[in-house]
Amino acid sequence: MNSYTNNADLLNALSQPFHPAHITWKPGALTKEKNRALALAYADLRAYMQRLDEVCGLGWSVTYRPWGDRIICELTIDGVTRSSTGEPDSQSEKSEIGGTAAEAQAFKRACAMFGMGRYLYTLPSVWAEYDAEKKQFSDQGKARLNEIVVQHYRRHMAAALEDGSITNGNGHHPPAVKPESVNAKSAELEALAKLYYEETWESELRRLVKYISEGRTDAYTQLQDAEADKLIDGLTKKLQSRTPALA
Repeated sequence: MNSYTNNADLLNALSQPFHPAHITWKPGALTKEKNRALALAYADLRAYMQRLDEVCGLGWSVTYRPWGDRIICELTIDGVTRSSTGEPDSQSEKSEIGGTAAEAQAFKRACAMFGMGRYLYTLPSVWAEYDAEKKQFSDQGKARLNEIVVQHYRRHMAAALEDGSITNGNGHHPPAVKPESVNAKSAELEALAKLYYEETWESELRRLVKYISEGRTDAYTQLQDAEADKLIDGLTKKLQSRTPALA
């Protein structure tokens, strides 16, 4: 069961942007020189699962069935079922993870039928610096791409603050929060701390705030912009190192 009184609110909660810590970029087409690649944004598989748990509680279920070399995923939320397919990609189809990759792809596509992660398809197409030898984006390219999703997320948070519909950063809408009581960076800090520290997030965040502000305060809503940015960056890196993105 979920706490939403109508389908519009439920779909809105499901379709909220994922925190940038859950987003990774994969290279698509390459330039002739192979020094730049078209960047494609993907969300961590666990981000979808966590969104469903937080928004729907136990009110969702998923089943899989084979369809030739593909897998069909049927996702049911509050009695409504939507489905999609997944197939092994060229790299995984010859390995043991072929079925796992197809299952993950089918699950994400079924989630997109309910709005989850659909915004990733509307992000601007970007060509970023690419390291052909390592077969990944260069550090400069990664920094540029990460900035895109960070800015998109912060614009969303700012807009949510203005209309009073701010989320806690992972899709679950808490009781109404007055815009003057929090800013977008404070909300992002709270969301990151909840993701990383879970039940102990409040005490841990106070500890970090006191450290970053050199004892001036332990309230994250009172941090200066530069201090908040530094703490956000640190927590984001912690999350990314702890939860590497899945296919």
